Amino acid sequence: MNSMQQSDLPAHAQAALLPDAPVALLRLSAEACLVACNRAGLDVLGITAAALQGAPATLLWGLNAADLVGEEGVWAAPGDDPARRVRYTRDRVHGGWLLSLPHVETATLLREAIRLAEDSRPVPISPLLQPLVARLQAEHEDRTVLERTAQALAGCELELLLPAGLAETEMGRRLQAGFGNLAEAIRQAVALSVQIAAEVPPLVAENDEMVRQSQAQTEALDGARIAVERLATNLHDVNAELAQVITLAGSADESARQGMAAARALGQAMQEVERRAARAGEVIEVIDSVAFQTNILSINASIEAAHAGDAGRGFAVVATEIRRLAERAAAAARDVRAILAETSAAIGEGAASARGTEAVLDGITGLLGRASGAMTAVAGRIQAQDGEIRGIESAVDGVVALGRSNLQHAAHVAERSEALERGTETLRDCVGLFRLPADPLQVPRHARVKELAVATAGRIGTALAQAIARGQIDEAALFARTYTPIPGVEPAKFSTAFDGVCDQILPALQEPLLDAHAWIVFAICANPDGYVPTHNLRFTQPLTGDAKRDLVGNRTKRKFTDRVGRSVGAHTDPYRLQVYRRDTGQIMFDLSAPIFVGRKHWGGLRVGYTLE
Repeated sequence: MNSMQQSDLPAHAQAALLPDAPVALLRLSAEACLVACNRAGLDVLGITAAALQGAPATLLWGLNAADLVGEEGVWAAPGDDPARRVRYTRDRVHGGWLLSLPHVETATLLREAIRLAEDSRPVPISPLLQPLVARLQAEHEDRTVLERTAQALAGCELELLLPAGLAETEMGRRLQAGFGNLAEAIRQAVALSVQIAAEVPPLVAENDEMVRQSQAQTEALDGARIAVERLATNLHDVNAELAQVITLAGSADESARQGMAAARALGQAMQEVERRAARAGEVIEVIDSVAFQTNILSINASIEAAHAGDAGRGFAVVATEIRRLAERAAAAARDVRAILAETSAAIGEGAASARGTEAVLDGITGLLGRASGAMTAVAGRIQAQDGEIRGIESAVDGVVALGRSNLQHAAHVAERSEALERGTETLRDCVGLFRLPADPLQVPRHARVKELAVATAGRIGTALAQAIARGQIDEAALFARTYTPIPGVEPAKFSTAFDGVCDQILPALQEPLLDAHAWIVFAICANPDGYVPTHNLRFTQPLTGDAKRDLVGNRTKRKFTDRVGRSVGAHTDPYRLQVYRRDTGQIMFDLSAPIFVGRKHWGGLRVGYTLE
């Protein structure tokens, strides 16, 4: 049956031609006239079948044939009613179009959903929308939290204030925890920047002074190097001159030896002359004796000649001449004896002088020998000192080079110190943009942990003092800083003179803190070196040999040398609040309080917890 035949049927017959389904169905002719509708459609439109017959398509909220584009689709009526939607498909059998309208209940749900999306919050008509309402309400709360978070971050406010209802939501708790972590981290950065800013100017001044001292040291070393070079040159010249002196001393020694030999030969010759003079003296004695005898004979002859008279006159003349000759011979002998005596005395003096000269020359030779040996030794020492001075010169050159390098490094350090000072000022300005909570203890968890930590630290100090008093451990052992590695354990663990006593005393004082609140992760004691003698029972599980598992499961008797681990047992502040990331990756707050045994600082109690 075609569409034209359908139009000849009564209206109720045409309506029956479409399925009586819960969905409103209509048929539109090619001329865009309504030709059929089921009962659900009549109910949606609120009209009768007679009124529908041949009515234009515009009856459907202003629908025009031109709005039906393509083989199928969805047309939404103008306005804000989501229920006024028409789904269409081309009728290939009868021509025209087949239309479907939303179910009445579906239309109601669509209208309610739109109003919910617009945040009008009506009372839902259908229970089916209750989950959607709850979800939208939760999303509305999350959006409110995010808006306040964005507003705080835009103003660099790190104190997130939420109404009680929003603060208890999952997102509210997580964001407040995140803001708390960030606020304390920046608070620490601010404190560090202030500390650095206070320490940098003296550092810059010290570096400037170091540059000046390095410059003066370099200049002094240059002067020392020049002096060493001059000393080396002078020693070289002295060595050369000393070599010449040694040569001259050798020549003088040889001349003295020759003079000593000549003096010795002269002495021997004078001795020979003295001997011969003595021999000549003996001859003179003989001559003198002969002259004396001759003179006696001449006297006797004269006497005999006188007795002989004229006959003996010639003999008397001869006797007279002989006497004269004898007298002259005696006088000559006396003169020769005197000359020989003087010569012998002179020869004695010459011999003595020759012997003295020989002794002097012998002494001079000895002195020259010793002087030559001394000068040779001095020359050797000068050569050795020349080598040492050359070594000193080389060392001084090295020190000069090192001094210049140090000067350059000092200048670089000074430049970097000034850059650090500028960077610190920039950091302080940057972190100064953030407005932090006035007092971190306004956060209830911080205040609660501070209360627990300070009280428990006092009890621990008292318990350790009592252990000393009853002889369980002596004070020296309790404060010992000697650590013995425990073999075969990774990460490294250590035993001490006091960890055994701590194993007996500390658990009863530490474990109740973990039971006080579920968000407290650990409560342990550490000495100034970051050594933890006794960890919590939950972190003292049996070792497995798996380093990753033991890192988390067995943390006792370890040294924690990270930034926080080093400080918790070393400070004596009333308390110290820090935020950090554990070696397990977890973001933690750490509040520590000092432990005093008597009046002596032993370490600190650290409590780790989260804000989530």
